[in-house]
Amino acid sequence: MINSVKYKYLSYVIINMNQILDEIRECFTNLLGVDRIRELVKLALDSHVNPMDLIEAMKEGLEEVGKRYDEGSCFLSDLIMSGLMATELTNLVKPHLEVSNTKPKGKIVIGTVKGDIHDIGKNIVASMLSSQGFEVIDVGVDVSPESFLSYIQKYEPDILAMSCLLTIGMSEMQNTIRLVRGSNKKVKIMIGGRPITQEFSIEVGADGYGKDAFEAVRVAEKLVGEKNE
Repeated sequence: MINSVKYKYLSYVIINMNQILDEIRECFTNLLGVDRIRELVKLALDSHVNPMDLIEAMKEGLEEVGKRYDEGSCFLSDLIMSGLMATELTNLVKPHLEVSNTKPKGKIVIGTVKGDIHDIGKNIVASMLSSQGFEVIDVGVDVSPESFLSYIQKYEPDILAMSCLLTIGMSEMQNTIRLVRGSNKKVKIMIGGRPITQEFSIEVGADGYGKDAFEAVRVAEKLVGEKNE
């Protein structure tokens, strides 16, 4: 049985951890900047907060910013700031998520499609996939169908992962899938991003859809497993 002193200490630790996570969410929703998120993440890691909980808190904060952007109550500059904050958090947390695999689970080429220069979601997904044992080749933003195909031919990945934030990117995803399928039947294709849905994924012939970074890891593991069967 836990004695009263130890119980009070554990209660304090839980409350303190939850407070840090709440502050990280608020840091994103209130766009408090890179310096503040750096302070909070370092405090959280020193307090032994689960790194995955930090990622989840960040995701919830980013979702709120994205919702406000969709509603027109925040601007592109706000999205850029939230992206800088997200990049800082993932860079700080990534070493604490690393797994020691002598052989990667699989190789993934990831990029944002032509006409879209946003990389917030892509960067988060790339960091999560890397931390979970995948070899990730990030080919950047505004990537044309022809460039995606050339990267596939060069790196021979197990999976092509495409992201977009703007609806204009949806047709580019479809164009890329059509081009890749005509040349390479083996590579698996997964897509994601704010305007993407499971229904759209099925419609354009993608092999998988991740609504967030956590789901992207699960989908990637499933697709690699299917390739190895």
